[in-house]
Amino acid sequence: MRRKGIALLMVSLFILVLQFPVSSIETISEQVSTYYTTHFQNDTGASNAVTAIYLNYRVFDTLFEALLLLVSIIGIIHFSRHEGDIE
Repeated sequence: MRRKGIALLMVSLFILVLQFPVSSIETISEQVSTYYTTHFQNDTGASNAVTAIYLNYRVFDTLFEALLLLVSIIGIIHFSRHEGDIE
């Protein structure tokens, strides 16, 4: 019963989050995007602009997203294995 309640709560929160408009998406100014596309090879040494932006300009953002995903997976595994434990 508890597992069904938590699942219902999570689905409700997911649906609630989907109701908010996606107007908070970051937009890059023309000056910044021009700088990235013209100077990426000199700044990073990468031959691909997408690779340069993803792995060099936004490296900390990428690492923290991967860390957050890892911590979330560890939490899900922990709580699913210890569901019936009484403390």
